[in-house]
Amino acid sequence: MGEHKLTDKKRLLLWDIDGTLVRTTRPSSLNPHVNALTRLGYLVSDQAIQLSGSTDYEVIIELLKINKISITENRLKEVFMEIDKEAQKLDLVSEFNLFPGVRNMLNELSSLEWTHGILTGNTHKRMISKLQSSDIIKYFFKELMFSCNFGDSRKDICKNAAGIINKELYQKIYIIGDTPKDISAARSIGFPVISVASGNYSSSELTNYDPDLLIRNLKVDSKLLIDYLSK
Repeated sequence: MGEHKLTDKKRLLLWDIDGTLVRTTRPSSLNPHVNALTRLGYLVSDQAIQLSGSTDYEVIIELLKINKISITENRLKEVFMEIDKEAQKLDLVSEFNLFPGVRNMLNELSSLEWTHGILTGNTHKRMISKLQSSDIIKYFFKELMFSCNFGDSRKDICKNAAGIINKELYQKIYIIGDTPKDISAARSIGFPVISVASGNYSSSELTNYDPDLLIRNLKVDSKLLIDYLSK
């Protein structure tokens, strides 16, 4: 689960996965959250709602809300656990492709002594599966992988990360993601944030949330990102 060991590197970049590093393509728009609810007896529709940047827990809550379904907390925990089972099945028939420039950027920043971590709204198992399937897990320290537990919003995950990371080890800590929720979550813990418009939000949409740096994608704006992180 990552080949690196922690060293005395002084700069840390916490990456979002979906829309930033990895594009997941599933057949017929299959959805592990909808499938999890369906398997447990709930008839739901995702109604094409915009959930980019939401955690796995938040997606389930939103699906229950729009379908006007009320369930107990214990039942909600069952649904949350079922997500991993349904995702594992779907992963067998899905594609996980890196966005343009991802591997080159990971390599170049590693050579500049940036440490790579993960900050994702996916559950731990889904995070690991996506990083393994896209063949980039070796770039990330397992001690610096932060994912969604039951009840977590993205801000909760950021708060957890901020509490675990030894800030004295790093001169710089940045968050990079593709949604407004990445920006607001980073702001909630006082970390600077880089927005990349490779997901479902355009550059013009993201600029309204005032990220510290906005790039189009990791390929066309690679020099802009390197120059910014080299300051």
